[in-house]
Amino acid sequence: MLSVTTADTDPLEIDADLLVVPAFKGGIEGPGAARVLDALGLDSLPVTPEFRGDIGQSLVLAAPQLPCRGVMFVGLGRMDATDAERLRRAAGVAARAGRHVGRIATTLPQVHAGTAVLEAIAEGFHLGGYADRRFKTDEDGAPRLAEVVLLVASSQQQHAAEALRRAEIYARATIAARDLVNLPPDRKRPPQLADAVSRLVGDACEITVLDEATLRDEGFNGILAVGRGSSAPPRLVEIRYRPTNPLGHVVLVGKGITFDTGGLSLKRGTSMNTMKSDMAGAAAVAATCSVLAELGVRLEVTGLLALAENLPGSDAQRPDDVITMHGGVTVEVRDTDAEGRLVLADALDYGAGMQPDAMVDLATLTGSAINAVGHFAAALMGTDSDLCASLLRAAEVSGESLWSLPLWTDLERFLDTPIADINNTGDGAGGGSIMGGLFLKRFVGDVPWAHLDIAGPAFLGAEQAGHYLPVGATGYGVRTLLAWLERRAD
Repeated sequence: MLSVTTADTDPLEIDADLLVVPAFKGGIEGPGAARVLDALGLDSLPVTPEFRGDIGQSLVLAAPQLPCRGVMFVGLGRMDATDAERLRRAAGVAARAGRHVGRIATTLPQVHAGTAVLEAIAEGFHLGGYADRRFKTDEDGAPRLAEVVLLVASSQQQHAAEALRRAEIYARATIAARDLVNLPPDRKRPPQLADAVSRLVGDACEITVLDEATLRDEGFNGILAVGRGSSAPPRLVEIRYRPTNPLGHVVLVGKGITFDTGGLSLKRGTSMNTMKSDMAGAAAVAATCSVLAELGVRLEVTGLLALAENLPGSDAQRPDDVITMHGGVTVEVRDTDAEGRLVLADALDYGAGMQPDAMVDLATLTGSAINAVGHFAAALMGTDSDLCASLLRAAEVSGESLWSLPLWTDLERFLDTPIADINNTGDGAGGGSIMGGLFLKRFVGDVPWAHLDIAGPAFLGAEQAGHYLPVGATGYGVRTLLAWLERRAD
């Protein structure tokens, strides 16, 4: 992790490799820009087709006259639209563009005062500076950025330490989720991933790992069916965070398909290329639980990670199989590539039996969610309007886009089948992400429940990555869950 600190220092005197200064759309100068430009002998900010002050743009100028040795102007877009998220993104742009220097100082916090802004900017630098080089064998191209100094007024110093502490915790948890998702699939088969989660959570929570024998004895047949084709047996990881005098109980459920070939309903072409990311929901839940004690969250939280590898082995489940799920509901399997809802259903039924105050699941469930809301937002569905509204507010605060979809009751009949209680696809209804939500709804009883389909934002390609979002795993959902849990406890 980066070292992010604050200082009340003149930007023209700060000793750093790079000074990052904000600029607004149209070349309008941000805090500190006028003095820096004057020191560089420039009358105005250079505006080019590549740098107009828009979000995502940056311009680096040599600064031999200054101790900082280089100046980066980073765009914030329209001045009247600047908020914490734009500052978070600008910090991410600066971290990515300046990753090959050792020390950055910035006047970004002077755009708006307040601890929320300091947290956002610090998060942006932490997340933008992330690079997963665990499997690189040389150091060429490795980031050098080790320290960021936020230049703030002395009046903000007393609140800065707590803001930076919280930003580091949120970012560290997000990065932990990224690291789990980015692991190659041969290194995180279900038993291995369960071990990795145990190491991540450490002593912060109690952990119980249910192996295949226990899953069989306790009727987790959905998880077992999905994992039948793999030589690495499935697992259900139960994480329990128990603070003193909790103010309520929440269950978080994460889909953990460690690799998804589609099973016997085999995926086509390059559709498997990113399927190591099909456990991003489980990673988000595990990473969230790992820092609850540090944040002092006064809620009892149970995390349930349903881990299985969906392979077309000799004993793999078949289309037309019927599964008796945890709790007794029977499911006709029409498509073995609709496997995530099977493992989630077992975990949701188990979680509902704990009678929590609320239950939230995260899953890279459907490609339809990407068609509906794109790569930069998750789809939200649920049975409780207050719960969904609170998650939307938490997502907005954290900078993670979330959009509500309805659970149309008129579509429920497409889950009917003469063979079993329900089928696992709802074919013919359209609205694939909604059908996935309607399937899961059958397993939550009367517990207030919300489902986040994170298929779009959990894992990005080169054409989608930018600012503090890297190519590969993003850690989506961690910051929303943490913000939601903290606010719910308050």
